[in-house]
Amino acid sequence: TSSPSCAMVYYMMKHSLEGKLYQKYVFAVDKWPDYTAILCQPETDSEKDVNVFHWTEESGLRMLLKDDMMDWEKRFNLSAPRGVAILQEVCEEKGMTATVYPLMTAFFPHKVPPELETTRDDDVTVGPLTPEHSQWVNENRQGGGSDPAVHDFIRHEIATFISSCVYDKHGNPLSCIVMSGFGPGTFAFTLPEHQRKGYFLLAAKDYIKKWLV
Repeated sequence: TSSPSCAMVYYMMKHSLEGKLYQKYVFAVDKWPDYTAILCQPETDSEKDVNVFHWTEESGLRMLLKDDMMDWEKRFNLSAPRGVAILQEVCEEKGMTATVYPLMTAFFPHKVPPELETTRDDDVTVGPLTPEHSQWVNENRQGGGSDPAVHDFIRHEIATFISSCVYDKHGNPLSCIVMSGFGPGTFAFTLPEHQRKGYFLLAAKDYIKKWLV
């Protein structure tokens, strides 16, 4: 099955088994071995943590949502590309309120990356980020700041997973994208003064090629 939740669960489990995730996750299924729903839940207890699930049968999803795996006494985030109506129904039964936020995800379901029309500039180069760029990413990302915990997380993601960045002739980063432990690209942005120059497309094309190696 190709869907955002399926891909996220796959990479979360893969990277968890490889010991690459920033934090530890536990995985629960509705039944074994022929499971129809799976829930990925962080071991930590923070409302900022994200629970991810994927399901093929509605009964399996309902079982996981109603099971004691979920702590309905506190706020939590649940990534639900599908099953929002079921989630809202279960929340109402629990006396809780579910706030739904839209998330846009793009897929390119082919083996070869598209030929992107990009701006060619001899004064820039494309290469990976280094952990030393983590503070720069933290300060310039959308909603950026100086939270030490977020800084440590970004540093881990850069050191562990693939990334692509466009640098000027002095080696200063201009635009970047980083793979997260959940699979999708994250911390993707271009500095405001360098936007609309095609730099992010250069970074994205390099990133896609690394993915397909």
